[in-house]
Amino acid sequence: MSDTKTVTIRVPAETYEQIRSVCGELGEAFNFNQFVNHSIQSTLDIIDHDEEQIPVPRFAMMARFMKNYKDSTFNLPAMVPPQGGAKNGGSGS
Repeated sequence: MSDTKTVTIRVPAETYEQIRSVCGELGEAFNFNQFVNHSIQSTLDIIDHDEEQIPVPRFAMMARFMKNYKDSTFNLPAMVPPQGGAKNGGSGS
């Protein structure tokens, strides 16, 4: 197990509520501590980034995707094979 340190941070109540809201939208994917840990690491990654274009943190892209996720996107009707055999060299061609 890696070495860890426990840190207490103080944030404005509004910031805390915003983070809680985002974590709630992400379901079980993130809790408050994970969100803060990823945010801190991403900030350090951006500070240490040597190239001209600064990347968007991966966790932020994932969180945005999950926030905009709609169940209907993945609730498509089942694919039904065509009747009368396959048209790609199968018994019906």
